[in-house]
This record gives sequence, C-alpha cells and structure tokens, in this order.
Amino acid sequence: MSFHYLARGIIRSEGHILLVRAIGDTMTFLPGGHIEFAEPAASALARELWEEASIEATVGRFVGAAENEWFDHGVTQSEINLIFEVNTSLTHSQPITSNESHLEFFWVRCEDIEQWNLYPEALRALVKQERLPQQAFWGSGVSGENTVSC
Repeated sequence: MSFHYLARGIIRSEGHILLVRAIGDTMTFLPGGHIEFAEPAASALARELWEEASIEATVGRFVGAAENEWFDHGVTQSEINLIFEVNTSLTHSQPITSNESHLEFFWVRCEDIEQWNLYPEALRALVKQERLPQQAFWGSGVSGENTVSC
C-alpha cells in the first residue's frame, strides 16, 4: 500500500479551470502535488505550482479535502488532497507550459468538467459550482463511496 498527501489548487479564469494530466493518460487532476514532511500545505502548493509550470501564485483559502484510492500494478494507492483557492495572473486564453516533460496543463470550461475525467471524482461537483462553498468541502471516493458534503 502507498499513501499520498497532496495539496491541490483551484485556479479559475472566466468559467474555466486549469487541469493537469500525465501525457497519454485519460485521468486529469487539479494542479499541485505532494506535501513534504513538515511542510505547510499552502507552501507545498505554491512550491509545486512553481516547480511544475513556473506559476507564480498566491495560495488562498482552504476549500476542503478529497480522498481517493486506486490500484496501480496490483498495489493499493490511497491519497488525501487538501484543496485551496489559488490566485494568479493567468487567464484561460494563455497556454501553460509544463516544466516536467510527463505533464501537460490545459484549461477547460467548468461546466464541461464531466468530460475530462477529473480525479478524485468527488471534485467534479465542487468545480462545477459557480461559487465555492464557505463551509469546508469533504469528498470521498474510497471503497466505492463517492460522497460529497459542503
């Protein structure tokens, strides 16, 4: 079993959201990445955005968390994603160049999120909301459960 502790950001521009995927994969995710031991989650998110795509960002309010599990070569993988609002100067008309050859960044319309295979799956309902909830979000895709609460 492998556990992943991640910080992810919601970066929006005029009804669009920034997504990431491994090149050749069908699954997408919000920008961000692994939190290092004893690293504050917001700092990890700012660091990951800079490392992966030279995105200068101000990490804002904590939005909530989403857990997920999957199997990779027969090994159970489990993750908890801490989700934050992120402010940048980016617009959806700007292409984002990845600093990592295995990743690609792209903008999609929030209303079309179901077509982009976003994981954890519980984040799809959150992304479609015009305004993010003030109360902390919790979504789960563990053991077949797909629950969302705000």
